[in-house]
Formats: sequence, C-alpha cells, structure tokens
Amino acid sequence: MHAELRADPGQKYRLLLFLLLIGVTLFRLFYIQIIELAPDEAYYWTWSKQLQWGYYDHPPLVAFIIWLSTKLAGDTELGVRLGWVIMGTLSAFFIYKLGSEMFKDAAIGFWSACLMNIILLMATGAVIVTPDGPQGLCWILAVYLLGKAINGEKKILWYAGGIVFGVGLLAKYTMVLLGPSLFFFLLSYPQGRKWLQSKEPYLAFVIGLLIFSPVILWNYQHEWISFRMQFAHGLELKEGAGWRTFGDFWAGQAGVVSPLLFLLLIWSMIYAGGQGFKGQINLLLLFWTSAPVLAFFAYASLRSKVEANWPALAYFSAVIALIWLLKEKWGKWKSFPKGLVGVAVFVSLLSTVVAHLQPFYQIIPLSPAHDPTSQLKGWRILGERILEVARANGKGDQVFLLTPQHQLVGEAMFYTQRRYPVYQWHAPLRINNLSAGNAPPNGSRAIFFSENQENLPEDVASLFQSCAKVEDVVIYRQSELVRKHPIWKCTGFAKEKLKISSGLVFPSK
Repeated sequence: MHAELRADPGQKYRLLLFLLLIGVTLFRLFYIQIIELAPDEAYYWTWSKQLQWGYYDHPPLVAFIIWLSTKLAGDTELGVRLGWVIMGTLSAFFIYKLGSEMFKDAAIGFWSACLMNIILLMATGAVIVTPDGPQGLCWILAVYLLGKAINGEKKILWYAGGIVFGVGLLAKYTMVLLGPSLFFFLLSYPQGRKWLQSKEPYLAFVIGLLIFSPVILWNYQHEWISFRMQFAHGLELKEGAGWRTFGDFWAGQAGVVSPLLFLLLIWSMIYAGGQGFKGQINLLLLFWTSAPVLAFFAYASLRSKVEANWPALAYFSAVIALIWLLKEKWGKWKSFPKGLVGVAVFVSLLSTVVAHLQPFYQIIPLSPAHDPTSQLKGWRILGERILEVARANGKGDQVFLLTPQHQLVGEAMFYTQRRYPVYQWHAPLRINNLSAGNAPPNGSRAIFFSENQENLPEDVASLFQSCAKVEDVVIYRQSELVRKHPIWKCTGFAKEKLKISSGLVFPSK
C-alpha cells in the first residue's frame, strides 16, 4: 500500500481529500444541529413555505434548496441547513478538481481544498444559510467546466457551464459577474479571442439567461422590485459613503479571511495576473475570476456599505493561485517568509475555530451588539413563551402572531412550529405582510411581539378592541443582556381597519 502511494502521489492526495471531506462534513452535520437559526436563516426558511420565482431580497434558489432539504430532514435546524453542508463539501471537491487538473498536480488541489475549509468566510458559509452557498458552488463549478471547455475539451462543456451559470443566477444576482470575468479573460489572449469568434460562449450565456428567465418574468410582474432593491442596496450612492465605507470594506475582508492570509491572497491575485499576461493561461483564468470581482466590490464600497460576505466569489480562484504560488516559491524562500505563511494559516484556522466556539463560550469578549453569534441563541425561548401566551389567549384557529420585523416572522414561525399564522406589520413588499388581502378573520386574537420596542405602535393597537402587555422575554448571555422582546396580547381584530397599502401586494402562496 505504501509503495503504491509513493508511486502515485495523486492517489495519496485523493485519499487525504476523502478523509478531509468526510471529517469536515461529519463535524458540520453535528454542529448545525446545536446552534439555533440566525434571523436571516429563519427568514429564508419562510420562503420555502411559499415558493415562487422571486422574493424582495433575492432570487429563489435558496428557498428551493431549503424546501427539498426540509422534505428530507424535517423543519429542524438540520433540515434547513443540510443543503449548505453538502454544498460546502462539493465546493471543496471542485476546488480540488480545478487545482489538480489545471496544474496537473493533486497536491495543489488538495491544499487548496484545505485552505478553503479553514478560511472563516468559507467555513461559516457551509453551516449558515445564505444565498452565497449555492452561488459559490455554481461559481467554482462553472469556472471548472468552462475552463475545460476553453482548453479544448468537449464543446458540450460550454453548454454545461452555461447551465451552471444560470443556476447560479437563481441563487444570487452577483453571479452575473462571471460573464464579464470570462469575456475579458478570453479577450486577453490570442486563443481566447478565437473563442469569441465562435458560437459556444454566446450560446452558453443564452442558456444561462433562459434558466434565469423565470426570475426576470417575476420581476417584470412585480415592477422590477427585487432588481431595483439590489441595485440600490449595492450600487446606489448613499449618504455618508466614501472613504470611510471603502476602508470598512478592506477591514471587513481582512477580518473574514484573517489579515495576513488576506494579504497573501491579494498578492496571489496580482502575481497570477502578471504571469498570466506573460502566457500562463491557467493563471490568467484564476486572475480574471478573482481580482476583478474584488475590485468591483471595492468600487461599490465607495458608494454604499458592502457586507463582508459579498466578495466571497473572489477567493475561490485566489486560493488556488496562492497554493500554486507557494509551491513555486517555497523551495527558494528562507525561514522568515515560510514562517510568515505559517502564521497566516494558523491565525486563519484559529479564527475559524474561535468563531465556531463563540456561540457557546464567548471566547472573544464582545458586546452582543458587536458579536454576530449572539443572534444564534434565545429564539427557542422566545418561541416557547409565545406559545404559552397564545395558548392562554384563545383557540389555535383564532390566534395569529404579528411582528414588525421580517426576521422575527421567521424565528416565530420556526420556533412555534408553525402552530399559528405569523404576519409582518407594515411591510407591503414582504410575502407575510398583513394586508386587506392577507389577513386572519375578524374577531381573531393576536400576539404582537417585537425586539427592543417598548411601546405598542398606535396603528397596531387601533386594529384591536384591546391590547395588554405581558411579561417581556429577556435573553441573556452569561448575565449580559442580548435583547428584549416585549409581548402584547390583543383581542377583537378588525380586518376592515387595515389601510389599503399603496405598495406591491405579493401573493401569500
């Protein structure tokens, strides 16, 4: 056995990859069951109960995946997140495939998969539900397939890549960045320009658009609301944006990657571009599918706040470029740069380990307002308390829940096991909006709850004969206040008092 592994290094790295993916996947399957759903995760789960071709925030793939995974594993934390664990494993596998086949070196593929799994941004994306998970898998798979097609393998790979591109667009609109990235890649070297004179790249793009076309139609039917929201959210010039938000962007990237490793990834992008323009086409592909993506979001940060996870697409190719670069340079380096790389990797791994432990042990003494993991606890307690109040407030078919925040809609639905209908107050663009066309019967009783909102809104109180405040649900973390949920019980709902919204009315199913 040992002789066979020495004779075939690729077999050794395939075995190591198998062990890595099995170990990481089993850990994640355990981990996702012991942390409660974050507010956005619960919100996405509500989409899976009302499937359609678009939502105010994103296209529908996240809802489709959750719908399927909850059919398999139930409406549990495991059921909601199962697809993301699987997609994280598949993403690492295709990182391995791309790196090992691109450079004919299984070691590059294996170490790329390892590095991907220790970067905080990538690791959390495999256990927390966001549209970035399916988009990331589609991105790396599309680069893999289209890279093989460009290198002269079967032309059908162009069309397979187009299909994956279209599916990626169903996950998140920023998948569209793959189009210009590959176009400029092909434009930047002679053989690529020949491809631009053939039909395959354009048919692949059309295939992707056809797959995405139901989302376009849905947006057309809803006054382009999702497209307009995302464009305004990411690119519209905001008051106060500029050098401060630009600096916040770079600081955020250093935080979710780890500072030293982030600098190494930037270096690898630049170096890959330099070598790529000198004729190393594989490195040119890695450059065009990484650096321009990061540059795009850096530009966007001058106009608006950019969330730290948005540029995640840039790092898939950059990770492979960095591993290739380290292998090229390692034998020429003395101890200091090697030690620096070791520190960078260790700090990244440590950051990821600490982030996974933070919800339980608060290793980093952050206040709840500055600690994202504080959003992973307290929801089950809130759900149990809402059920207690609801049971004392009337029969199940006479009670509904009402809240002003869309994330609270999701948490309440999930942690009350959908025993009562949940509506959002004053949110005409959300699918759970309480409106004249989407409301419970007259005379129903309600539980109104919010977050850190001490007073019952007057326009909510006006919908009922009476409302009475009950004891707040207060969430603590090691004696430190995380948040407070005031609760009111109301009787005598009057549907006719609902104002007709001038906004869009989304179908409830």
